[in-house]
Amino acid sequence: MLDTMKSCRATAILFGFAAISSVKAQQVDPRTESEFNCYVQSAEARLRSRQSSLAAAAASALKDRSLREGRIQTSPADAANPRQVTEGLIHDWVGKVYVPNTSLDRVLYLLQDYDRRAQYFKDVLASSKLLCRTEQNRFRVSMRLKEPDVIDTENDITYEQIDRNHWQSRSYSTSVREVGTDHKYLLRLNSYWTFSVVNDGVLVEGEAITLSGQFGSAIRAVGSLFRISPEKSLRRTLASIRETALKPGLEFAIPPSGLPDCGERPVIAGCASAQPR
Repeated sequence: MLDTMKSCRATAILFGFAAISSVKAQQVDPRTESEFNCYVQSAEARLRSRQSSLAAAAASALKDRSLREGRIQTSPADAANPRQVTEGLIHDWVGKVYVPNTSLDRVLYLLQDYDRRAQYFKDVLASSKLLCRTEQNRFRVSMRLKEPDVIDTENDITYEQIDRNHWQSRSYSTSVREVGTDHKYLLRLNSYWTFSVVNDGVLVEGEAITLSGQFGSAIRAVGSLFRISPEKSLRRTLASIRETALKPGLEFAIPPSGLPDCGERPVIAGCASAQPR
């Protein structure tokens, strides 16, 4: 698979877009949108800066015995988490899991088996469907999320091969629609993933940056009760990747050819200024 999949033109293509605007997306106050976009630009700059040290960072991570034994690690990416913005909250969580005795190919096949993704991620997805494909490494996918509520999304997803032992991907929500009552639990969702070959397995690292509506401190304090828990969703996703990749005899479908082209990449929404984090 690594020999046949074409890498994206440049890393700038992968991390060169801030949060996207779309007529399908839930309406967000322009000030909120701009503040979210500025945050995302800063986060993507941080991710770009890590590329030169991916191998060393992955090797260092595997010195942690709990990670080698399958423990999922999550932590806030920002000191203020959630970060308050105009009429909204930005949640930014990072996590990692080690999948032993597996290949980079297998992990990528798993994640790109979009029509069956809901079978692999039962805790967080009710359904999933691959809508279009551009060249080898860009996809548009619809998903019905179970968390933080029943929410329909469309996502533009791009993969890039960094070198023979490292891949990365990014996903932007181009459409977010809460089914039923609009609680504004989820307004935007960006996710970034890195896959590194380490020893005889693959280290999977993810970061989920979400935008929700503004909630009072009481609701935030018991967020999981109100289903506002991006960390829980990230942990469940990481757990499903590890569990599914390790299932013996389970084969994953290669994304089919002959699908409609996804068209132009998502456009950049406005950002008044990208403040350093």
